[in-house]
Amino acid sequence: MLFILSIHAGYGQNDSMHHGGETFIPLHTYSYHLADRMDIRYDLSGRYLHTVVKPYTRFAIAGLADAVHGALPENARERFNYGYLQTETAEYHHMPDTGYAYAPHGRYLYPDPGALYTFFTLRINPVLSLMGGNSSVREPLLFVNTRGVEVRGDIDDKVGFYIYLTDNQARLPQYVQDRVDAAPQVTPGEGFSKIFKDDGVDYPSTHGYITFHATEHILFQFGQDKLFIGDGIRSMIWSDNSKDMLFLKIQTDIWRLQYENFFAELGNYDGSNIYNSLVHKKYAALHHLDIPITKTIHVGLFESVIFSRTNSYGIDQGFELQYLNPIIFYRAVESGLGSKDNVLLGADWKWNFLHRFSVYGQLVLDEFVFDEVFSGNGWWGNKYALQGGIKYIDAFSIPFLDLQYEYNMARPYTYSYEDDNASSYTHYAQAIAHPLGANFAEHLFHVQYQPLKKWSLENYLSLAQYGSDTSGSNWGGNIFLDYNSYETEYHNVTGQGLRNTLLLSDLRLSFQCWHNVFIDAQWIYRKHDGDDLPEAVSEQCFLLGIRIHTGKIDFLF
Repeated sequence: MLFILSIHAGYGQNDSMHHGGETFIPLHTYSYHLADRMDIRYDLSGRYLHTVVKPYTRFAIAGLADAVHGALPENARERFNYGYLQTETAEYHHMPDTGYAYAPHGRYLYPDPGALYTFFTLRINPVLSLMGGNSSVREPLLFVNTRGVEVRGDIDDKVGFYIYLTDNQARLPQYVQDRVDAAPQVTPGEGFSKIFKDDGVDYPSTHGYITFHATEHILFQFGQDKLFIGDGIRSMIWSDNSKDMLFLKIQTDIWRLQYENFFAELGNYDGSNIYNSLVHKKYAALHHLDIPITKTIHVGLFESVIFSRTNSYGIDQGFELQYLNPIIFYRAVESGLGSKDNVLLGADWKWNFLHRFSVYGQLVLDEFVFDEVFSGNGWWGNKYALQGGIKYIDAFSIPFLDLQYEYNMARPYTYSYEDDNASSYTHYAQAIAHPLGANFAEHLFHVQYQPLKKWSLENYLSLAQYGSDTSGSNWGGNIFLDYNSYETEYHNVTGQGLRNTLLLSDLRLSFQCWHNVFIDAQWIYRKHDGDDLPEAVSEQCFLLGIRIHTGKIDFLF
């Protein structure tokens, strides 16, 4: 989760709007799609919101909504969406009459549509997700049962705080359960879980943090949550695929630039055995600089390092203090320490044009030897990842029809390291970047359509090819393995080893019957064909549910 601060005077938020105590809009909620549309249509990127770093602060979304207010067309769906964003950020302004479908209910409960109960700056909401359905290959019924509470607020208009606390039980689709079985006690996207009624999972999901402004342009955040860097569906730099983590983040806004420092504690666990004691720790540090070249063109640069400090007795030695330097190059620190910590470098970019399109991408360099890269000989150490994508809003002049295509790939052995899991880009038996790890190529399509103001229809379609290992081999897809156990020094290609083809479609129809109260109908189809399978394995799931003040449950594995 990152801080989006006000930009330098003359290029930032409405001066009449005060920061207050910052909190963030949870990932996978409706605000992100709406903010994305506004960013492309109104050329506002960088003035109110740096879209590459997520989650967004409510303050940034409030500024974005206020900036487009006068330009909104007299359209019921557009006004509804604008009202939704204003309700999500009600602590930053008094809501004008926008024609929003939901109005305050009373003095004590729902004094505004976005909070069940408010007391001064404190806002409390229930969290509920009840979903049930069936699978073509699994009995009995699938279900998700989530209950909890969400609390946010600020103290003295300076310190913000957020708490999300839930208890969860679920019986998941078979292909998701297969991942749970492969890494005992780990539920994808979450952390520790217990067995529930022999064939389900039981796990807590908790997030919480505090924030405060050191100066007008420097914001600190400390707590437990997730981070996403990128403008795409996936991130090849840092995604929310794995469990939440303990972190300290510092975000600085100078003129139009946004500079991010991120320090985190990770779980050094590969899922190969069941833990009955503390999980060993490893650590991450990351710098990211976002540079708006123009109002519509952004370029970002990043470097990150993952390392562990465990002595010969298996005792964790803690964080390497030299990595706390907020401006130094990590490669220089690594060399100065005489260590071989796992450093990644790279860049990201975005260009919005014609008020309808956005092209974006990422480049991650795990290792780069110029002569080997351009010799075309498939050297095993050519480790890099790429992303390229395009968004098209109001496609073919059909209002609220939004299309997206994205290509992702990672060469064999990318994100892995020579000390097995200790410095690999993994956290608690899950990949930090893409869920497929490495040695894959993926085509990803996303369609979202809002036919009526309270209705939305969306579909994710993923087609991926990846390579897996035979027993005792390492073809570069399993990023938990020591990369020195590679099979061949040259002639390595993406997708090598046992060939696999994966098709996944996730179709969802949603109706918002109250602010952040959604009724969902979902159909999932997944087909996996591989060299080691006698025939293709497919699964269909039909799910129906309701969710209150929580994001969508994604099964894009």
